[in-house]
Parts: sequence; structure tokens; C-alpha cells
Amino acid sequence: MRLTLTLLFVLSCLACFSQGDVHTVEPVGVYKEIDMTNTIRIVKLLVDTSTNFAAKNKLIDSIEQNPNNYIPPVLYVLSYEVFNSGNKMDGSFWFYLAQLRARYDVNRCADKTANASEYNSTFGPAINKYALIRLDTLQQVITKVVAFERSNQENYDQRWINLTGMNAMSDGLSKKSDNKPLSLPKNEWAEIRKKTIDDYYNDFENYVMSKKK
Repeated sequence: MRLTLTLLFVLSCLACFSQGDVHTVEPVGVYKEIDMTNTIRIVKLLVDTSTNFAAKNKLIDSIEQNPNNYIPPVLYVLSYEVFNSGNKMDGSFWFYLAQLRARYDVNRCADKTANASEYNSTFGPAINKYALIRLDTLQQVITKVVAFERSNQENYDQRWINLTGMNAMSDGLSKKSDNKPLSLPKNEWAEIRKKTIDDYYNDFENYVMSKKK
């Protein structure tokens, strides 16, 4: 489990990886406006094995009660904790919701190199392995995820995804920024959101149909 690597992304550090070494690059310009302080605190508490059991459970419950307030990386880590505690269904739900919301954030991001692939490859294998051999159960989970997303609104700063893109990296390395818009115009978001959800659900349905033939 490469939580160290994922945590670097979550901590809003722009990271370069070379021969196993990690070099952090400080965000500059508009990227410095992306406040990851609370995310840093939450993720550290969730992944730290020394965190008090009761405190961790209280934090998990708080996130589950207010998921719209947390960026997808928090939900990815939540899914890992819940899934490995034995609650496979809920863990799967949080993972696929994080995946869908991350896809939406990618789709409304102006930097087309931004992506959530590191989160999916880190947190996805165990959950996908469990879910993909239980298609009826997975269908219930995905239906619940899509219904939840259609009836809820994200309250978090979607610009977290920009920290995974090459624009943030290049600005950080050059220590200067042209402060260009990080996201597509807001008047396009509703259409992008609807298409993202519809495509996500349709892709899943097509996958299920292909497996049931």
C-alpha cells in the first residue's frame, strides 16, 4: 500500500520522483490559494496507526455524515479504512463515489494533464478485486453512488485536482506563475457534471452487460 506516495499528493506538495527520491516543489501563484490544511490533518489522522481508535472512529463517522465537505482524496482514504475494517459494501461505496467525484473535478479542470490516476491505482485494486466478482452487489453500490451524486452537491474546493497537473509542477519549478484560470467557466459545470455522471453510469452498465453475456 503506497500511502506515502498518495499522502504527498494530498498534502498539496507538488512532487517530482526520480530514482526513488522524492523532491517537493512549493506551489506558487494561484496554486498557493488552494488550502489543504484541513485535508492534511484529516489524512494524517486516518493513516497514522498511532491514532487513538476511538478518535479515528469519530473522525470516520464525521466524514461519513458530511461527505460533501471533503475532497475526493479524503474519501479515497476513508474507503480504504472502512473497507479494511470489514465493511466491504460501505468501503466500496466511498471508493466509487471518490472516483466519480474525482472524474468530475478532472473534467472541469483547465489543466488537461491533471488526473486522479494515482489515487485509483493506490486504493482501487483490493476494492475492484472484491467488487468485480460480485456484479450484483457492485450494481447496487454503483446505483447508490450515482443516486447520491445526483442528489448532492460538492461543497469542497475542486481545485485540489490542479495540484496533480503539469501546470502546477512547471510553475512551482520556475517559481513564477501566469495565474491563468485553473477551472473551466462555472456556467459549464452543470453540463459537465451531468455528462460525467451519465457517462460513469453508462460505462458501468455496459461493462455489466458484457460480463453477463
